[in-house]
Amino acid sequence: MKVIKAIHNYESREDSTAHVVGFGDFHRGNPWFDEDHFYRTRDWIAENNCYVVCMGDYGECINSKDPRHDYNAIDWEYATPDKQYRKVLEDLEPIKNKIIMMLDGNHDYGFWKRHNHNYVNWLATDLGVPYVGVSGYILFNFTRKIGKGKESHIFRIFAHHGWSGGRTDGYKVKVIHDMKNIFSDPHLYLMGHTHMKGEVFPTTRLYVDARTAKIREYTQKYFYTGSYIKGYEEGIGSYVEARAYPPTQIGSPIIEVKPNRVDGHRNKNAPPFYVRDTDIQWM
Repeated sequence: MKVIKAIHNYESREDSTAHVVGFGDFHRGNPWFDEDHFYRTRDWIAENNCYVVCMGDYGECINSKDPRHDYNAIDWEYATPDKQYRKVLEDLEPIKNKIIMMLDGNHDYGFWKRHNHNYVNWLATDLGVPYVGVSGYILFNFTRKIGKGKESHIFRIFAHHGWSGGRTDGYKVKVIHDMKNIFSDPHLYLMGHTHMKGEVFPTTRLYVDARTAKIREYTQKYFYTGSYIKGYEEGIGSYVEARAYPPTQIGSPIIEVKPNRVDGHRNKNAPPFYVRDTDIQWM
């Protein structure tokens, strides 16, 4: 794990908004990889001003020695991990300047443990982006010039590839909410792995403002970051179908973040940031 600093410079309320994209669980090399949705998301990122957190599981990364291996679950064009990650490198090249950090996924990390080859570290190095392991913390500085000075506000993000052995939605909600037991102060939590997409109900954090000795609060938001692997396709089976997992949404959440301001001035009694899913339907 690493702590990464990022800066969003803005000059007015109109350009204060930053878009954060949790982008991962591609599973390139699996025949149910949704290439069309992947490229539409990638191209949207390339064409818009946004910040990307890569959430892990970029390749399927399962070979014949892996107990999960299934010949029916192989895209033969990208049958080996080497071919999978070379293709992911090619696909992420156009957006590398927008990537804040790159996480390991359980598929990536599992291959590393079995075969002593860290594809994600190699991928991050070639793209020139920070590699952080399975989790990372972002200090996101929103900075605005004011005359000869500036005002800054720190937005905190904790991202983890995720873990979940349970099948129920209730258990998965518990898992993502448990992230606040690791770091209690972030405004935004991002989790992959479950292949679920979108926002989970928020929580509220209380704290005492050291300057005023007043009790303050802010809302903490939780987002599953989606995936690009289908579970049910006519004419072809999958492990999702075999295990009767529920279908999930394909794509990535596009999360809108901006400093909370009222009438052009910061409202000291309001939560420090406004966060919402922009809900781009086709993604």
